[in-house]
Amino acid sequence: MHRFVSLFFLLIAMSLHAAPPRVLAWDEEIASKKLALVSSTAQLEITGMHPSKRTFALRLKGAGPYFVRVIDQAPAADGKPIQIQVPLTDEMKHPLILLMPDAKHPTGIRPLVINDDVKGFAWGSYRFLNATPKDIVVQMEQKAVKVPAGWKAVDLNLGGETRGIGARVALAESIEKVLYSAVWEYDANARTLCIIVPGTDPRLGPIAFKAVPEDKIGYELDTKEEKKANGAEAVP
Repeated sequence: MHRFVSLFFLLIAMSLHAAPPRVLAWDEEIASKKLALVSSTAQLEITGMHPSKRTFALRLKGAGPYFVRVIDQAPAADGKPIQIQVPLTDEMKHPLILLMPDAKHPTGIRPLVINDDVKGFAWGSYRFLNATPKDIVVQMEQKAVKVPAGWKAVDLNLGGETRGIGARVALAESIEKVLYSAVWEYDANARTLCIIVPGTDPRLGPIAFKAVPEDKIGYELDTKEEKKANGAEAVP
């Protein structure tokens, strides 16, 4: 009976572990930071960060809560490590941790967790996230989607073969006034994470895009490489 109870609680503890996340750095400054993903019992350095490519999945041992920790800085005055909590959940099977800059936090970062499952964020899709304070409408060819403020993901899949497409962006409150217009390339064998941010250069308009494409072949090669290496091991 005691052995059965112990096994039961062990299975519960195992089920509480978040799925191995990948990490995407917002820019080169964040990519150059010495960071680690930390659980209740383990710490794993985040390596291979890049602003245009996701890392391999981080196979961290231990249950939550989870934190991103700065590992090349001394602890704070109260003796606690410089870290910030990451909202990883058990329900998200393919999480992507986007590390945004945050000058107000001691770590200099703000983590945002996105569901990166290819079953939902499919090949041939654009996934839009809106970091501006107003709702935005994105139109590509004859399809249009409303992307609300507040980081809610909205997908758009045009279908068909690889081709050049017209992209048009406007505020939802005044769709007749175009804020951005360009020709993009649509690829049915790629998916693109598109983050809409306030523009910092008046010559380029009031909004800007951070677009991070991922092609299917590269994804499959990375997945095979991960399986071969069986992931990096966490240190207890």
